[in-house]
Amino acid sequence: MDTGTPETNELVTSAPPKRKRRSPTVSKVTFEADGDGRLLALIRNATFISHKQLLGLALCLGIKSSKDAIRKRIRRYLENGLIRLVPAVPQYVSAVYQITREGLSALESLGTGISSISSETETLPSALQAPHFLDINEVRLAFSRDPILSRGDWLTDPEIKARNTTPGVIPYAKDYDAILKLTDRSGQEFLVGLEYERTYKDAHRYDEIAQRIETERQLCCVLYIAGSIDLVARLVDSICCPRFPLCFTTAAVLKQQCLESNIGFMAGGSRRRSTLRQYLASLKHPI
Repeated sequence: MDTGTPETNELVTSAPPKRKRRSPTVSKVTFEADGDGRLLALIRNATFISHKQLLGLALCLGIKSSKDAIRKRIRRYLENGLIRLVPAVPQYVSAVYQITREGLSALESLGTGISSISSETETLPSALQAPHFLDINEVRLAFSRDPILSRGDWLTDPEIKARNTTPGVIPYAKDYDAILKLTDRSGQEFLVGLEYERTYKDAHRYDEIAQRIETERQLCCVLYIAGSIDLVARLVDSICCPRFPLCFTTAAVLKQQCLESNIGFMAGGSRRRSTLRQYLASLKHPI
Protein backbone atom coordinates (compact mmCIF):
# COMPACT_ATOMS: atom_id res chain seq x y z
CA MET A 1 0.00 0.00 0.00
CA ASP A 2 1.28 3.37 -0.99
CA THR A 3 1.93 5.42 2.12
CA GLY A 4 3.34 8.45 0.38
CA THR A 5 1.98 11.95 0.55
CA PRO A 6 -1.07 12.37 -1.72
CA GLU A 7 -0.73 14.59 -4.77
CA THR A 8 -2.53 17.88 -4.72
CA ASN A 9 -5.08 16.65 -7.30
CA GLU A 10 -6.09 13.59 -5.29
CA LEU A 11 -9.13 13.51 -3.02
CA VAL A 12 -8.09 13.26 0.63
CA THR A 13 -10.77 11.41 2.56
CA SER A 14 -9.15 11.25 5.99
CA ALA A 15 -9.61 14.24 8.31
CA PRO A 16 -6.43 16.04 9.43
CA PRO A 17 -5.40 15.45 13.04
CA LYS A 18 -6.91 17.88 15.49
CA ARG A 19 -4.60 20.41 17.11
CA LYS A 20 -4.63 20.75 20.84
CA ARG A 21 -6.11 24.06 21.88
CA ARG A 22 -3.88 26.19 24.03
CA SER A 23 -5.12 28.57 26.64
CA PRO A 24 -4.41 32.18 25.69
CA THR A 25 -1.46 33.77 27.43
CA VAL A 26 -2.68 36.32 29.95
CA SER A 27 -0.42 39.29 30.71
CA LYS A 28 -0.60 40.01 34.40
CA VAL A 29 1.47 41.29 37.27
CA THR A 30 2.21 38.84 40.02
CA PHE A 31 2.42 41.16 42.98
CA GLU A 32 5.08 40.79 45.60
CA ALA A 33 3.62 41.86 48.91
CA ASP A 34 6.58 44.07 49.79
CA GLY A 35 8.38 45.14 46.61
CA ASP A 36 5.40 45.87 44.37
CA GLY A 37 3.35 47.52 47.07
CA ARG A 38 6.20 49.85 47.96
CA LEU A 39 7.10 50.67 44.35
CA LEU A 40 3.52 51.46 43.35
CA ALA A 41 3.03 53.44 46.57
CA LEU A 42 6.15 55.47 45.75
CA ILE A 43 4.61 56.43 42.40
CA ARG A 44 1.26 57.24 44.02
CA ASN A 45 2.75 59.27 46.86
CA ALA A 46 4.98 61.30 44.53
CA THR A 47 1.84 62.26 42.50
CA PHE A 48 4.11 62.61 39.43
CA ILE A 49 7.58 61.10 39.13
CA SER A 50 10.12 60.84 36.33
CA HIS A 51 11.70 57.55 35.28
CA LYS A 52 15.12 58.66 36.51
CA GLN A 53 13.70 59.82 39.85
CA LEU A 54 11.83 56.56 40.32
CA LEU A 55 14.98 54.51 39.72
CA GLY A 56 16.98 56.66 42.14
CA LEU A 57 14.45 56.72 44.97
CA ALA A 58 13.53 53.04 44.65
CA LEU A 59 17.19 52.07 45.01
CA CYS A 60 17.79 54.47 47.91
CA LEU A 61 14.75 53.09 49.73
CA GLY A 62 15.81 49.51 49.09
CA ILE A 63 12.59 48.63 47.27
CA LYS A 64 14.48 46.74 44.56
CA SER A 65 18.11 45.70 44.37
CA SER A 66 18.85 46.74 40.78
CA LYS A 67 17.73 49.18 38.11
CA ASP A 68 16.86 46.28 35.80
CA ALA A 69 14.43 44.87 38.37
CA ILE A 70 12.76 48.28 38.67
CA ARG A 71 12.58 48.76 34.89
CA LYS A 72 10.97 45.35 34.49
CA ARG A 73 8.23 46.23 36.97
CA ILE A 74 7.64 49.64 35.38
CA ARG A 75 7.11 47.96 31.98
CA ARG A 76 4.62 45.52 33.49
CA TYR A 77 2.77 48.33 35.27
CA LEU A 78 2.47 50.25 31.98
CA GLU A 79 1.33 47.14 30.06
CA ASN A 80 -1.39 46.47 32.63
CA GLY A 81 -2.54 50.08 32.98
CA LEU A 82 -1.46 50.49 36.61
CA ILE A 83 0.49 53.64 35.76
CA ARG A 84 0.41 55.97 32.78
CA LEU A 85 2.76 58.24 30.91
CA VAL A 86 1.98 61.96 31.09
CA PRO A 87 3.07 64.64 28.61
CA ALA A 88 6.78 65.42 28.67
CA VAL A 89 8.02 68.09 31.06
CA PRO A 90 10.74 70.16 29.32
CA GLN A 91 13.21 70.23 32.22
CA TYR A 92 13.01 66.44 32.69
CA VAL A 93 14.29 64.38 29.78
CA SER A 94 13.01 61.00 30.99
CA ALA A 95 9.43 59.69 30.95
CA VAL A 96 7.04 60.94 33.63
CA TYR A 97 4.59 58.57 35.36
CA GLN A 98 1.33 58.90 37.26
CA ILE A 99 -0.63 56.14 38.98
CA THR A 100 -4.02 55.23 37.47
CA ARG A 101 -7.27 54.16 39.09
CA GLU A 102 -6.29 50.56 38.34
CA GLY A 103 -3.01 51.09 40.16
CA LEU A 104 -4.79 52.68 43.12
CA SER A 105 -7.17 49.71 43.20
CA ALA A 106 -4.19 47.33 43.23
CA LEU A 107 -2.74 49.12 46.26
CA GLU A 108 -6.12 48.99 47.99
CA SER A 109 -6.24 45.23 47.41
CA LEU A 110 -2.85 45.00 49.13
CA GLY A 111 -4.21 46.93 52.11
CA THR A 112 -2.03 49.99 51.45
CA GLY A 113 -4.60 52.46 50.15
CA ILE A 114 -4.89 55.97 51.58
CA SER A 115 -7.95 58.17 51.99
CA SER A 116 -6.62 61.26 50.19
CA ILE A 117 -6.49 59.53 46.79
CA SER A 118 -8.31 56.31 45.93
CA SER A 119 -9.65 54.38 42.95
CA GLU A 120 -12.94 56.20 43.52
CA THR A 121 -11.47 59.71 43.69
CA GLU A 122 -13.55 61.86 41.38
CA THR A 123 -10.67 63.76 39.77
CA LEU A 124 -7.04 62.67 39.73
CA PRO A 125 -4.30 65.35 39.76
CA SER A 126 -3.87 67.25 36.49
CA ALA A 127 -0.69 66.77 34.48
CA LEU A 128 -0.30 70.57 34.63
CA GLN A 129 0.84 70.07 38.23
CA ALA A 130 3.65 67.70 37.22
CA PRO A 131 6.52 70.28 37.24
CA HIS A 132 5.78 71.20 40.87
CA PHE A 133 5.95 67.60 42.09
CA LEU A 134 8.96 66.71 39.94
CA ASP A 135 10.89 69.60 41.50
CA ILE A 136 9.99 68.35 44.99
CA ASN A 137 11.21 64.87 44.00
CA GLU A 138 14.58 66.40 43.11
CA VAL A 139 14.86 67.82 46.62
CA ARG A 140 13.96 64.44 48.07
CA LEU A 141 16.62 62.75 45.94
CA ALA A 142 19.23 65.23 47.14
CA PHE A 143 18.23 64.54 50.75
CA SER A 144 18.42 60.79 50.13
CA ARG A 145 22.11 61.18 49.23
CA ASP A 146 22.94 63.14 52.39
CA PRO A 147 24.35 60.95 55.22
CA ILE A 148 22.13 62.61 57.85
CA LEU A 149 19.00 63.67 55.96
CA SER A 150 18.74 60.26 54.29
CA ARG A 151 17.96 58.73 57.68
CA GLY A 152 14.80 60.82 58.02
CA ASP A 153 11.28 59.77 57.09
CA TRP A 154 9.76 61.72 54.19
CA LEU A 155 5.99 62.32 54.18
CA THR A 156 4.49 63.32 50.84
CA ASP A 157 1.54 65.57 49.99
CA PRO A 158 -1.01 62.69 49.69
CA GLU A 159 0.17 61.16 52.97
CA ILE A 160 -0.10 64.50 54.78
CA LYS A 161 -3.59 65.11 53.38
CA ALA A 162 -4.66 61.63 54.48
CA ARG A 163 -3.44 62.28 58.02
CA ASN A 164 -5.09 65.70 58.13
CA THR A 165 -8.49 64.13 57.43
CA THR A 166 -8.15 61.11 59.74
CA PRO A 167 -10.59 61.24 62.68
CA GLY A 168 -8.96 61.28 66.09
CA VAL A 169 -5.55 62.37 64.77
CA ILE A 170 -4.19 65.85 65.48
CA PRO A 171 -3.84 67.46 62.04
CA TYR A 172 -1.00 69.64 60.85
CA ALA A 173 -1.82 73.32 60.39
CA LYS A 174 -1.93 72.90 56.60
CA ASP A 175 -1.29 70.42 53.82
CA TYR A 176 2.44 70.94 53.39
CA ASP A 177 4.23 69.83 50.23
CA ALA A 178 6.31 67.46 52.36
CA ILE A 179 7.35 66.84 55.96
CA LEU A 180 10.72 65.45 56.99
CA LYS A 181 10.99 63.60 60.30
CA LEU A 182 14.51 63.74 61.74
CA THR A 183 16.25 62.75 64.96
CA ASP A 184 18.65 65.08 66.79
CA ARG A 185 21.77 64.12 68.71
CA SER A 186 19.83 63.56 71.91
CA GLY A 187 17.56 61.07 70.14
CA GLN A 188 14.57 63.41 70.05
CA GLU A 189 12.42 63.31 66.92
CA PHE A 190 11.43 66.58 65.26
CA LEU A 191 9.53 67.52 62.12
CA VAL A 192 10.44 70.03 59.42
CA GLY A 193 7.72 71.18 57.03
CA LEU A 194 8.71 71.80 53.39
CA GLU A 195 6.92 74.17 51.04
CA TYR A 196 7.99 74.52 47.41
CA GLU A 197 7.23 77.73 45.50
CA ARG A 198 7.77 77.88 41.74
CA THR A 199 5.93 81.19 41.29
CA TYR A 200 4.71 84.03 43.47
CA LYS A 201 1.13 83.86 44.74
CA ASP A 202 -1.24 86.71 45.53
CA ALA A 203 -0.15 88.64 48.64
CA HIS A 204 -3.50 87.97 50.37
CA ARG A 205 -2.93 84.25 49.87
CA TYR A 206 0.34 84.49 51.79
CA ASP A 207 -1.42 86.30 54.61
CA GLU A 208 -3.81 83.35 54.90
CA ILE A 209 -0.93 80.86 54.81
CA ALA A 210 0.96 82.73 57.54
CA GLN A 211 -2.11 82.75 59.79
CA ARG A 212 -2.45 78.99 59.46
CA ILE A 213 1.24 78.26 59.99
CA GLU A 214 1.20 80.38 63.15
CA THR A 215 -1.16 77.78 64.66
CA GLU A 216 1.27 74.92 63.96
CA ARG A 217 2.25 72.97 67.07
CA GLN A 218 3.72 69.76 65.67
CA LEU A 219 6.57 71.02 63.49
CA CYS A 220 9.75 72.74 64.69
CA CYS A 221 9.93 74.96 61.59
CA VAL A 222 8.86 75.31 57.96
CA LEU A 223 11.46 75.55 55.20
CA TYR A 224 10.33 77.47 52.12
CA ILE A 225 12.13 76.36 48.95
CA ALA A 226 11.95 78.85 46.08
CA GLY A 227 12.74 78.50 42.41
CA SER A 228 14.95 81.61 42.35
CA ILE A 229 16.82 83.99 44.66
CA ASP A 230 14.45 86.82 43.69
CA LEU A 231 11.50 84.72 44.82
CA VAL A 232 13.23 84.04 48.15
CA ALA A 233 13.39 87.78 48.82
CA ARG A 234 9.71 88.23 48.03
CA LEU A 235 8.69 85.31 50.21
CA VAL A 236 10.66 86.59 53.22
CA ASP A 237 8.73 89.87 52.94
CA SER A 238 5.35 88.25 52.26
CA ILE A 239 5.12 85.43 54.81
CA CYS A 240 5.30 86.89 58.30
CA CYS A 241 5.04 84.51 61.26
CA PRO A 242 6.25 86.31 64.40
CA ARG A 243 5.81 83.25 66.65
CA PHE A 244 6.61 80.35 64.33
CA PRO A 245 10.08 79.69 62.82
CA LEU A 246 10.32 80.04 59.02
CA CYS A 247 13.42 79.85 56.85
CA PHE A 248 13.96 80.29 53.13
CA THR A 249 16.38 79.11 50.45
CA THR A 250 16.50 78.25 46.75
CA ALA A 251 16.01 74.77 45.32
CA ALA A 252 19.36 74.90 43.52
CA VAL A 253 21.30 75.65 46.71
CA LEU A 254 19.39 73.11 48.79
CA LYS A 255 19.95 70.31 46.25
CA GLN A 256 23.68 70.97 46.14
CA GLN A 257 24.45 71.68 49.79
CA CYS A 258 21.62 70.20 51.89
CA LEU A 259 22.40 70.92 55.56
CA GLU A 260 25.15 73.37 54.61
CA SER A 261 22.76 75.44 52.48
CA ASN A 262 22.62 79.15 53.23
CA ILE A 263 19.13 80.03 54.41
CA GLY A 264 17.44 83.33 55.23
CA PHE A 265 15.08 83.97 58.11
CA MET A 266 13.59 86.81 60.14
CA ALA A 267 14.67 87.41 63.74
CA GLY A 268 14.11 90.48 65.86
CA GLY A 269 12.49 92.28 62.96
CA SER A 270 15.55 91.94 60.69
CA ARG A 271 16.78 89.48 58.10
CA ARG A 272 19.41 87.00 59.22
CA ARG A 273 21.43 84.30 57.47
CA SER A 274 22.93 81.00 58.55
CA THR A 275 23.31 77.44 57.31
CA LEU A 276 20.35 75.09 57.63
CA ARG A 277 22.38 73.03 60.10
CA GLN A 278 23.02 76.08 62.31
CA TYR A 279 19.39 77.13 62.08
CA LEU A 280 18.11 73.75 63.26
CA ALA A 281 20.65 73.80 66.10
CA SER A 282 19.32 77.21 67.17
CA LEU A 283 15.92 75.54 67.50
CA LYS A 284 17.56 73.06 69.94
CA HIS A 285 17.78 70.29 67.38
CA PRO A 286 21.48 69.83 66.55
CA ILE A 287 22.06 67.13 63.93
